[in-house]
Amino acid sequence: MPIKQVHSIPAHVDRIWNLAPHPTLPLLAAATSDKSAQIYSLNTYFPVAQLDGNHKRSIRSVSWKPKSGSNSEVVLATASFDGSVGVWIRDSERYKEVGSTGDSGSIGLEEWEFVASLEGHENEVKCVDWSCDGTHLASCSRDKSVWIWEADEDNEEFECLAVLQDHTQDVKHVAWHPNEDLLASASYDDTIRLWREDDDDWVCSGEIIGHRSTVWCIDFDKTTGEGEARLVSCSADETVRVWSRESMTGNTAHRDIPSTFRSDPISENWQQEAILPQRHSGPIYAVSWSGQSGRIVSVGADGLLVVYQEVKTGEWVVIAEEEDAHSVFEINTAVWSRKWKSTASHGQESDAEKAAPNPGEEEIIITGGDDGNINIWEVTFQT
Repeated sequence: MPIKQVHSIPAHVDRIWNLAPHPTLPLLAAATSDKSAQIYSLNTYFPVAQLDGNHKRSIRSVSWKPKSGSNSEVVLATASFDGSVGVWIRDSERYKEVGSTGDSGSIGLEEWEFVASLEGHENEVKCVDWSCDGTHLASCSRDKSVWIWEADEDNEEFECLAVLQDHTQDVKHVAWHPNEDLLASASYDDTIRLWREDDDDWVCSGEIIGHRSTVWCIDFDKTTGEGEARLVSCSADETVRVWSRESMTGNTAHRDIPSTFRSDPISENWQQEAILPQRHSGPIYAVSWSGQSGRIVSVGADGLLVVYQEVKTGEWVVIAEEEDAHSVFEINTAVWSRKWKSTASHGQESDAEKAAPNPGEEEIIITGGDDGNINIWEVTFQT
């Protein structure tokens, strides 16, 4: 199945560590090794903001806070090798005009405010992720810990709710379930752990063992029904694996009873559902599970981009792959995004039009690598 590069953004002179498309707006955040985070429009692929001056070392991860209720603020969290997590809020009322950008004319750079610095990790922060309702923010670090934070209504004051230290090595990645208050973490100790709140404490509710080397990245299936959970992981052992939750034990129906008075702590049983067809010949650094098509993409040190499709439960096939997707450079990140309506060659359009997905169009894959580029890909899928 053909895969086509449709655009490339020469974003930075140094590597792109992580990419995050906004869940509801045509915005893309990029974490880079030049101590900044760049925000791009997914309508035009032009930069709209540069967040810098607050982190002292590389920004390793970025995560958008989901909008909830009447809260319309656009909030981004950044995780840095300087050991801190930053929180930024967009000021939608203030813009700074910049010079000509060619055929599209001039664009306005948005003003962003740095509102909070979360400190406590003893070493590099590797990943940060907001929970599905934006209530909690998780961070993980080379110090072997996972921290869970809670924000106030203004996103300016944060309280650390838990410091989780069950992993025995660096924690590389954290990811929240798309509709449960369930957190997963991946580690250099070759394991994945699951975390839940039990009474007033956060506890390890499950451990996934199976990879033979560092687990670099994890992502939940966003198409599962209520009460279901599946997870994809990738590793330095050159495999991509899918895991499913088979059962939960513990009196989850009576969470109002303190855990000290219960004899049945919450526990989850996860089993390996599949090892996806092996294509990579080196560590696999990133996987992403599409919430639109249910497909998975993986990238890694070998420069290969691979797209997988599930033909029936537990059986996956490769439907597209691209060698040297970033020339000779390693690829650090890959994410799925809806394909937004392009305004690069059109006149002025309303905000509603700019925020509208392209009806009937396929989603896109966005990758970032050590070459400092952000590449946009389309795949022609079978129906």
